[in-house]
Amino acid sequence: YSTDGMSAVRPVPGDTAANGGPMAQMYKYPLGQQLILQDGRKFRFGVAGGSTLVIGNIVCGPVATASQQNLAPAAGAIGDKKITLTTGAASAQNVFSEGYASISVTPGAGNIYRIGSHLLMTAGAGDIVNLAPGNTLRVAFTVGTTKVDLYQNSYDGLIQAPATTLTAVVQGAALVSTLTRVGCWVQTRGMASVLTSGTLIAGTRAVVGVGAGAVSPETATAATSKLQVTVGVTFFAAASAAWSGVYLMIDG
Repeated sequence: YSTDGMSAVRPVPGDTAANGGPMAQMYKYPLGQQLILQDGRKFRFGVAGGSTLVIGNIVCGPVATASQQNLAPAAGAIGDKKITLTTGAASAQNVFSEGYASISVTPGAGNIYRIGSHLLMTAGAGDIVNLAPGNTLRVAFTVGTTKVDLYQNSYDGLIQAPATTLTAVVQGAALVSTLTRVGCWVQTRGMASVLTSGTLIAGTRAVVGVGAGAVSPETATAATSKLQVTVGVTFFAAASAAWSGVYLMIDG
């Protein structure tokens, strides 16, 4: 269920010629790669974040970098393979590779492009993001109007789901105690053993819980229940703070 941190495609610097280029894939498999077993269980490939993952804990993706949102791009023409930006913070080389550039303010709003590579970002004008192969601008940018948001791949930096209030998208259940920045598979669908906070009820929804990394029973209050994030359906309810049988439904 786990792999090492070595890459199949060594990371490459951002192309200073801004002609695009290969994906700076950091690990053995692409982030988000899906694995489906014969029994229907599904898994996704990701990378542990700032601390060792805990077996049977629910994990979520990294928190979006607020300083790299609502960025002003330079002029961009249809067919361009790069985006030149005034960035809001220094970001390490290729931290957004395998991630996305989303156009949040028109012209071009609603378009999203996969990021191939970039050099160290310097928190200023002239930083270049190279788009991944097959990605080119579909709508021209208007300087002073178009805005761009940069997102890491949501499987890059998996962390234990925080107690009560989520900070990012739920991505799966940890299968092994994966060390920081080591690649791993997390389970997204099918029978799993998941940490419990509160007494689950067989046949009902298991939702993101009040305990870190845990699932809890859905609340009986309809208005609150509608807002709770479903992880799966309880198959067998163990005691609170134990690991229950949950049929995961994170990955449809």
